[in-house]
Amino acid sequence: MATELDDYAIHQIVENMELVEGRNPRWVDELWFHVGMTDGSISVAGHVGVYPQTGTMDGAASVAYMGKQYDVRFGRRVEGDRDRREVGGITAEILDPFRAWRFKLEPTEGQPISFDLQFRSELQPMEVAGPVQHRRAGRQVIWDLYQYSQTGIASGSITIEDETFSLDGAIGARERSWGVRPIFGQIPHLGRSPSSIGRQSFWLATHGNEQSAWIWRIEGTRAGAPGSLGDDTGRTRLDGCIVGAHEGSPPKRITDAELTLRFKQDGKRLEGGEISLRDWDDRTLKLNLRPLTTIYSKGLGYGHPDFRHIEHKDGIAQAETHNTEDAATIGLLLENNSGHINPFGIEHLCEITTDQQTSYGVVRLNI
Repeated sequence: MATELDDYAIHQIVENMELVEGRNPRWVDELWFHVGMTDGSISVAGHVGVYPQTGTMDGAASVAYMGKQYDVRFGRRVEGDRDRREVGGITAEILDPFRAWRFKLEPTEGQPISFDLQFRSELQPMEVAGPVQHRRAGRQVIWDLYQYSQTGIASGSITIEDETFSLDGAIGARERSWGVRPIFGQIPHLGRSPSSIGRQSFWLATHGNEQSAWIWRIEGTRAGAPGSLGDDTGRTRLDGCIVGAHEGSPPKRITDAELTLRFKQDGKRLEGGEISLRDWDDRTLKLNLRPLTTIYSKGLGYGHPDFRHIEHKDGIAQAETHNTEDAATIGLLLENNSGHINPFGIEHLCEITTDQQTSYGVVRLNI
């Protein structure tokens, strides 16, 4: 059925704007952000996704503060208005493409958190070199994704249990992605993702004064040099780039990333580490990571047993508070009981140092 969006000259396929190419039930168009104070006091993450094949949009926000994680999640029906980035109390507004966004969570009774943030970036977005792709036995498409990431600085305020704090100067990253994904809550009966898709995922976006860097490395099960994110042979997959200011030089692609990571006793949360990046000109950049805050992505719906991203959930509203100093609670937040690989299970705001400067960024890890 035609919608108001079909009046615009923006079509990509020979269908109306309600539908997507291939009509795969895992098709998603989503945005994500994570910003935090550089003293490690507060981190905020958010997600809004639309799923055309199930007629659903959902949104979630998580806040880490003083040994607690506060989560809210919402879902609504999509009826010709997938361009309206609003679900429950969460809104995501483009103020200036690639330069300024506004993320807002309205206060409501019984909800312990609310915020109003502006995210600004003077640096270019960092695109994948080619889509992230994977098929099972050459037939079922389980991953066919395009994305870009961008780092920047946030301003605004957040209210936590009736106490309001400034978030001016918070640093972090945002991401836009669209296509078919194997995660977010697997559609029942389509089976697990194959082992060749990878066994450990490491994603990093770091923000510096004059440039930012991004890498995504998925450890494979076969030996050999890394392939692209579209390589489904079982080799390690790698992509990344280094960018400067808007209208500056083109991105410098990253050709290799050697990781030396240290984990906490559970083997899932990052304790620290070193990364050596190599670009096309064979120059190297060495980064030292120190986590400042942790957000467990199950709070955003990634692998949550009662809030599966793809599934239709009209009018749902959920709120949870977790004591993240309690080992049993952490164990539940780290548990992957969703029946699929979840490459973004933990998010760390990190201090990142090189020989020349100290910067900050976001690391996402799988569970």
